[in-house]
Amino acid sequence: MKKVNLIVGTLLCAALAFTGCGGSDSSSSSSADSGAESASSASSASSASSASSADSSAESSSSTAAADGETLTFEYFATSMTVEWIQQIEAALKTLGEEYNFEILTGDANRDITTQLSQIDTAIGQGIDGAFLFVVDEGSATAAVDKFDEAGIPVIGETLRLQDGDGNNIAPYVELSSFDVGKNCGTWVVENWESTGVDLSDLSKVGVIQNTNSVYQADLERIDGFMEGLLEGLDIPESNVYMADCAAQSTSNDNTEASYTQVAAVLSAHPEMEAWIIMGSVDSYAMGACRAVEAAGLEDKTILVSAGGELAVKEWANGAAPCWRATCYYNAMDFAEQMVEGMLSIVRDGVPATDIYPDYKEEGQEYAAYRISGNMCTAENFEEYVEG
Repeated sequence: MKKVNLIVGTLLCAALAFTGCGGSDSSSSSSADSGAESASSASSASSASSASSADSSAESSSSTAAADGETLTFEYFATSMTVEWIQQIEAALKTLGEEYNFEILTGDANRDITTQLSQIDTAIGQGIDGAFLFVVDEGSATAAVDKFDEAGIPVIGETLRLQDGDGNNIAPYVELSSFDVGKNCGTWVVENWESTGVDLSDLSKVGVIQNTNSVYQADLERIDGFMEGLLEGLDIPESNVYMADCAAQSTSNDNTEASYTQVAAVLSAHPEMEAWIIMGSVDSYAMGACRAVEAAGLEDKTILVSAGGELAVKEWANGAAPCWRATCYYNAMDFAEQMVEGMLSIVRDGVPATDIYPDYKEEGQEYAAYRISGNMCTAENFEEYVEG
């Protein structure tokens, strides 16, 4: 199985120095050694034009980017650099840039689509060769992709889908197989709860917290998968299921803090529950949930699982977070490698954007969605998946 380097701290120290991109800031962020989440609907006409625009962008880019020896310039457009996953993606892209001779600029939208669209305009004016896009939300994908198509610049999405309002892929993207990852977590709880020491024998007194963010469809799909896996083995009453929605903290840009507040409120409101099962649809949510459980003194009565693992493994490496029982682990380099492979195929090899990731192209779609799934791991075996 594929292993990744757990020297995350070293990479992220550089990532936290990131200053964002906007106007001339885009150039300065790339020249510094700073580094590294998850708005309009498309008309049928814009959807139809996406393929031809993207294909022509491949021809334009391949002819102007020249041979492999020329350094290319790509930009990573991120939702918020406060998210550790995004910091890891940026670090992985920079590592691959050294290997494949390209430079990475980074734009931090700070969860604001207006900012992100402005950064895209600036980058287009600077003449970037390609774009990696973690769009602020799926509903704004068309507005962002249209800008790249009109400029003839190839774009590949990361984590969130690049689709129009009818569910058509408007550019290739690399995403997590969200439902399956969530289901893996639910199934793990069913199969392993007895080994955790948490007593789930009386399901009428077991509460479930869906720790997510309703703004993001991928987050909700992980919760849907989790509930399917969980309820296949544990008949928990529907009235015992609660949502801790980070989107409710509309004034906060810190998902960990928002999660802490939401989960703490649920725990406090239901002292009748004798045990808890919590699913964090991403690790930053799970981190907030973990701290809320600890503050309530419920570590021995809680099974916390998550999707991602980038924070879980760090906690476990430090002997912390005993209530965080398992995670469906996947890593940033897995995503970055596929993003870069696809982009270089377009820019250097002249492959049309419609033809990359052919094994993942679904019938009726012009562009492929490359899907990545993870592996369940725990504090006892995470080192099998993460190189220390």
